[in-house]
Amino acid sequence: MCARRGRVHHHHSRPRLYIRPHEDYTFISPCVKYSLFFFNLVFWLIGGCLMGLGAWSFLEEYPETDLKKFQNIADFFVHISLALIILGMIVFWMSFAGCLGALRENLCFLKLYSLMLLLLFIGEIVLSTVAFIFPNNVSYFLKDILSKDPIMKYRDDTNLQNLIDVVQTNFKCCGISDQGYKDWSRNIYFNCSDSNPSPERCAVPFSCCRNPMSLDSGLINSMCGYSVQNISSVVQVNKFIFTRGCIAAVTELFERNMNLVAGVCLVCAVVQLLAMFLARSLQGQIMAQQSR
Repeated sequence: MCARRGRVHHHHSRPRLYIRPHEDYTFISPCVKYSLFFFNLVFWLIGGCLMGLGAWSFLEEYPETDLKKFQNIADFFVHISLALIILGMIVFWMSFAGCLGALRENLCFLKLYSLMLLLLFIGEIVLSTVAFIFPNNVSYFLKDILSKDPIMKYRDDTNLQNLIDVVQTNFKCCGISDQGYKDWSRNIYFNCSDSNPSPERCAVPFSCCRNPMSLDSGLINSMCGYSVQNISSVVQVNKFIFTRGCIAAVTELFERNMNLVAGVCLVCAVVQLLAMFLARSLQGQIMAQQSR
């Protein structure tokens, strides 16, 4: 009788040793959870900074919020401040969904985050494929269609003006399309028409000049590109300013550094795929934990 009781007691005591560890076990990996959280926290802060910078720039440039200048959707992207706000909002809300979904273990936010990442990744693949299959059409869009608004609105938007000046100075180019410096004839201040009363008639911005600095004062000579459109010989013009368009200059730079460009694209793709993998892994872990 005692032996039987001993065996019964021994039989019931064994499961008790494993009940508590089994109850404390969780399928959710803290490494996956907090890796996804801190990854998105960084981009959440970046998105917030972009929105703040864009909003500050917009209010500085348009104190009365004059939206009459925006005639179509393309105008929102030509104006740098609004482009920053839109980009910042996309990054901010995507990373916010990832942060909250990871921290609160919320399946709804995690699924939304995964969906947005997937759509972004598919969009990048589609654009890359279109650019690879139809390079002439993409080149036409960039050089002819996209070049009109930035040139025409050069003096209307301070941010756009600064951006064009930085690009032309650093890439040693002038204008956007294959027309090069002649693109600036589309601008009402720089065109060579007889009815143009502007003192900048037939000129180009100082950022087109090969030597924009004044030797006497060491300051930028804003008049260094005056009257260059009146010179008939491109060879003579090329002595004073850069004559090729910026699309050609940027394309040439990319072609010379194709390995670096491919490496950057690969890193971006890997980062996005890693984020999707972490989000999907955490979703599976949460679902497995809930099923217990």
